Amino acid sequence: MSDKSEYLQPNRLADVLALIQVLAMDERTHRSEEGLKSELQGEPRSAKTWPEVAQKHPEFFRVKPDGEHRVSLIARHVTPKDESGRHMFPADYTSKLLQLAVELHDREVRRSQSWHVWLNMLGVVIGGLLALLGVWLKSKLGGGS
Repeated sequence: MSDKSEYLQPNRLADVLALIQVLAMDERTHRSEEGLKSELQGEPRSAKTWPEVAQKHPEFFRVKPDGEHRVSLIARHVTPKDESGRHMFPADYTSKLLQLAVELHDREVRRSQSWHVWLNMLGVVIGGLLALLGVWLKSKLGGGS
């Protein structure tokens, strides 16, 4: 697994949001790579294929190892079924999934920037130590005139 979070990949959030929308709102629960490419009007911007994007985000998607319609949204499989046996997926679920993806992305961005705080603190400590060293050297060399 990469040290860098998948959400920090350029254009990844946009690809995840697009994939969630298509898989949540379409009447079909499983999609083929070609179907996704057609529906999303091209390849993803953060990976070579849509199944690759889905595989990198198992918190939302499942990708079957073989078969034609390999990609699905996990949430579609755990919702109640209607009279015809199809999984119901209310629109507010889609909204919540999109919001969750944005929150996960934002959390990873904040985590990746946390070192900035330590860098600033290190600068303050070094500055303080240099000031103390300067005072000490002045007292030793100059005699305090």
